[in-house]
Amino acid sequence: MESDKRITSRRLFKAACSGEKTPRPPVWVMRQAGRYLPEYRRLKQKHSFLEIVKTPELAVEATLQPIDRFGFDCAILFSDILVVCEALGVGYDFREGGGITLSRKIRTLKDAEELDASADNVRSKLKYVADALKILRSRLPDTALLGFCGSPFTLGAYMVEGGSGNDFSEYSQFARKNREAFDALMGKLSKAVCEYVKMQCECGVDAVQIFDSHAALAPAGEYGSLSGNLNREIAQAARSAGTGAKVILYANAMTSRLGELLCANADAYSLSSQIRLSEAAKLCGGAALQGNLDPASLSEDSPEFVAEKTRRIISDMVPLGGHIFNLGHGIRPDAKIENVEAMCSAIFEFKNCDNE
Repeated sequence: MESDKRITSRRLFKAACSGEKTPRPPVWVMRQAGRYLPEYRRLKQKHSFLEIVKTPELAVEATLQPIDRFGFDCAILFSDILVVCEALGVGYDFREGGGITLSRKIRTLKDAEELDASADNVRSKLKYVADALKILRSRLPDTALLGFCGSPFTLGAYMVEGGSGNDFSEYSQFARKNREAFDALMGKLSKAVCEYVKMQCECGVDAVQIFDSHAALAPAGEYGSLSGNLNREIAQAARSAGTGAKVILYANAMTSRLGELLCANADAYSLSSQIRLSEAAKLCGGAALQGNLDPASLSEDSPEFVAEKTRRIISDMVPLGGHIFNLGHGIRPDAKIENVEAMCSAIFEFKNCDNE
């Protein structure tokens, strides 16, 4: 990709997602609209999390906050992966002491079969997401817009456990001992998520990120059959929308099992700080890579050290291209604003001599 000051953030992101060499990597961070931002904390004093998620104007406001402050190249919709569960009839909320609780547990074949994963239901129940995305697309013509979803395997973990658990042992047993019900649940979730992703693509997103937060619950060698193949269906659904939207896969705690992720056939893989990106590239068959600054750095290091680490990660990927700068995990609530600014400055000021 040629170096040109007129290159928009949106074009930069699309090029990186396609594996091209770019003048600098596009940047965004997971959970970029969140508690580390004073403006978000002020918004939360007036509205609950669920109210912000379900009110398009508020979701747009939260989404734009980090864009306005830092100039990130990508805006990711302020939402939650569990909106799909709610659309299927299993509501969610947050415990006072922390954690997630769902309105009921899915434990039997009958429970799974009763879930309404029809296209009409999914689109009707999640219309507020479409409305927010359409507003964002119109307001951000030159900024990349990202949608997202939870993987069926990860959503299933919450639905079987009835919320967030310590080790999700009940879910692991459910998948082993009640495979008919597990497969039925995965089928319903896959159908719903595929429709949800197509809807987001039709609203103009440039990419969809699949969050497979509990991917590591799949035993070694079984990720493909339990989760990866379903993520491939989601990627196919996104492409079937015909809008050119890319698919990014984030699978938590799977760095040592990177090869298992490739069955998802994503355009890009978001990786933790536990692996050097140039080494990961050797295993990823030309796919773009996203990452991978340690989130702790933004909370604990000096701005100078953050900038140094940022430049090191970028330089490592310069010869390869196809790099989207991000963190290895979501940004922490105690992240320092000056450190995020230092990270962004290091990226925006980076000069790739190969693209001069």
